[in-house]
Parts: sequence; C-alpha cells; structure tokens
Amino acid sequence: MRSPLALYYGARFSGQVAHNTFLAAILVIAGTSGHSAMGLSSVIVAMAASSIIFGLPGGALADRLGASKGFAVGAALRASIIAIALLSNPSTFEIAWLAFAYAAVSQVHSTGEMALVKALCHQSPGRVHSFLVAMQYCGQAAGFFIVTPALYLLGGTEAAIAGALGIMLIHVLLTNLLAARLRGVVLPVTVRAGRHFDGLRQTLAVFAHSVPARDALAVNSVKSLVSHVVMVAFPLYLRQDLSLGPDGAALVLIPGMAGAAIGLAWAATGLTLEGATRAMRLSIAGMAVAVFALASLDYGVSAAFVYSQVPPLVSFESSLNTAAVVAIPVAFLIGATLSVSLVSSRAALTAAAPAHLQSRVFAVHATTSDAIVILPLLFAGVIAETLGARTTLAMLGALCGVTWLMVWHPRFQVGIFARRGEAQA
Repeated sequence: MRSPLALYYGARFSGQVAHNTFLAAILVIAGTSGHSAMGLSSVIVAMAASSIIFGLPGGALADRLGASKGFAVGAALRASIIAIALLSNPSTFEIAWLAFAYAAVSQVHSTGEMALVKALCHQSPGRVHSFLVAMQYCGQAAGFFIVTPALYLLGGTEAAIAGALGIMLIHVLLTNLLAARLRGVVLPVTVRAGRHFDGLRQTLAVFAHSVPARDALAVNSVKSLVSHVVMVAFPLYLRQDLSLGPDGAALVLIPGMAGAAIGLAWAATGLTLEGATRAMRLSIAGMAVAVFALASLDYGVSAAFVYSQVPPLVSFESSLNTAAVVAIPVAFLIGATLSVSLVSSRAALTAAAPAHLQSRVFAVHATTSDAIVILPLLFAGVIAETLGARTTLAMLGALCGVTWLMVWHPRFQVGIFARRGEAQA
C-alpha cells in the first residue's frame, strides 16, 4: 500500500465501516429504550443540527491544518467520541449528546477528506470522487449489514461499539500514514493576524464568481432532497401503489442499485471537468423525468392499452401489474441520476475552489444541502400519509423541474445562476 491513492481509498472504506457500525449501534440503543421514537428522533436531530452548526467551522479548521492533517485529526476525534461511548455505557439522553459531539468533530474529518481529492488527482477528480462514493456505499453495506449484526450477536451494542472503535483506530492509522506521505504536498494555510474572516469572504466569493460551483450547490441540494423524500415515500408506494409486500422491494431496489453502479462507472471513466456542468444539468432533468414517471407513467401506459381497443392488449393489461413493470426502469434511472449528480457536483467543486479553500467550500456545500432538506423532510411523511405517495412524488418531480428551469433555462433562469462568462474561482 505504497500509493497515496491506495491509502486514501483504504482510509475511506475503513472510516465508512467504522462510522456506520457506530451509527447503527447508537440507533439500536436509542431505538430499544422505553421511548424508542423519541430516542431515534433525538439522535437524528442532534446529528443534523450539529452538522449545520459546525460545518463551516469544521471546514475552516481542516483548511487551517491542511487537508491531510485535518483528515487525520478528524479521524482521531471520531475515535475519541466512540471510546467515550464505549466507556460510559450511555443512556438514551446521553446518546443524543454523543451523537451531537460525533457529528461536530466529523465536520473536520469529512471536509478534510473531500479536500484531499484536489491534492491527489486534480486532473481527473470525477474518477476519484466516483471511487469515493463506491467506497462509501460498500462501507455502508459492510457496516450496517455485516459487521454490526455479527458483533451484536457476539456481545450486543457494547461489542458493536468496541468493534467500531477497533476499525476506527485502523482508520486513524491509515489517515496518519497518508498525512505522512503527503507532508510537504498538502500544506496548512497561514492566516495573517487580523484577517481571520478573509477565508469566509473568499469561500463565498468562490460561489459568487464560479458558475459550476453555484450549479453544484443547487444540484447537490436537489439530489439530497430527492434521495431522502423517495426513501420516506418508498414504503407507502411499495405497499399501496405497487401492491407488493416487503419481499417485492427487491424488484425495485435491484434495478436502482444497478443504475447507481453504472452511473458511478460512467462517472469514473467518462466524466471530464468540461462535461461536469452538462452532467449536472442532465442528471437533474433525468431525476425530474424519473420521479414524475414513478408518480404517473403507469397510468398512461394502462390508458394506452385500454383505449387501443385491441382485445389481446386490453386482456394483457388487465393481468399486468403496470406500476411494478414501469417502476423497474424508472428505479434504474433514479439510481443512475443520483450517482452522476453526486459525483459531477463534487468534481465541479473540486475544480472550482482553490486548494486552500477546499474544505470550507465543501463545508458550505454540505451545510446548505442539509439545511435545505430539513423542512421538506419534516412534511414529506405527513404529505405521503395524507395525500399519498404518488402526490408526494409528483410534487418532488415538479420541484426538480422548476430547479432545472431556474438554474439552466435562459428564459426562467434566476439571476444568480446566469451565465456571464465569469472566470472560474
């Protein structure tokens, strides 16, 4: 493992496994308490609030330390919070505070990790970001579905937290090895006395003067909203509209995962810096089409069969679960567009931001999407339960379409997204 990229990918995977194992353990503790709903919501709200509050300060600290050192320091801080959780045997109330502290220190870790892409492979960030997302998905699957259940069977939540700590210590080792390999390559930023807010002004200037950076901010916000709302509405859609039980979820999930994998593979091999804006534009358009299709395309297909007045077609339609058949290619499209939008927006930010502002720019990127998603998510479940999953998806598709018009269509474009031939930051 002599290559810095190999160390980087190994650190990404090990950190993701440890993160998801710890997250699963604290959710189990919160969910198995006497007030499970309150416990789970308190953990989720605590982590979301902490991410919004400490996102920009965490990015600033990572930039001050230098990306590689910020990545390593963030990993060590994460390990210290997990160690406290292991030693303290926390209650449900204490778990929420530990989740808050863990999310706070994670801002240094996550922004430093993203900032390293420019230092490691600035000419083809799309490829690196694609591998990072692949490592994220693999780490999430390993943490949630393999490591956590195995450790829980061995010794309950304490064993799961201890396992998370052990994996996180491996992650700390890898991040420090990476920092040592990159010493002299990724340098900390020297801030002159009395100019501490220059970094904030320069960070905002990246979005003010770079069209791809502003596009990336809008695209990532819509992508986060789509993924979260679809997740909220999916169980209801599966039960009421597809008429499939839990076992039938694979009919939609497998094409979705295949689409995500193919989207990542294309981004790793075919996404260029020049094509990142086009990829973002097409991915949002694809999301709008896919979400609208989930909401209503099967009605159109059924109507075409019925009103054709061709008896074999009418008979075939009556025996066919049209919604389920339509959902398969649509799930593939959603998976592909979510992957492409994520990678292309990150690649655009990596190219747009100067090296000494990378962590702060990614902090603004993450904080903005988290803040925008919170309010719609609060109402998504209520809307899905009262008006139905289809109505929720139709509203979501409309939001994707309006976003596309406001960001890219010349006639409806909002001023801040206007193309004025600006120089890249």
